[in-house]
Amino acid sequence: MPIIVINPIPGQETENAEFLEKNNVGIWIKKNDNVEEKLYNIFNDPDTLQKMKINARLLAKRNSTADICQILLGKRFDN
Repeated sequence: MPIIVINPIPGQETENAEFLEKNNVGIWIKKNDNVEEKLYNIFNDPDTLQKMKINARLLAKRNSTADICQILLGKRFDN
C-alpha cells in the first residue's frame, strides 16, 4: 500500500512527506486537496500502485531495527 500523509507536523515530518512524494512511494494530502479524488486516482490505477510498491522496496533499509539497536545499545541484534 502507498503511504498517505495527512497534515504532517511542520519540520521533519513535512520533509518526510516531501521525500515520499518525490520518490513516488506515497502521497501527501494537503489542506486544500480533494481527498476523495486523490485517493480514487491512486487506488484505481494498478500501475501507480505497483510502481509505489517497487519504489518502497528499493528505499527500504534492510535490518534497520538491528542497526538502530546497535547504534543505541552498542549491541547487534540479528534475526
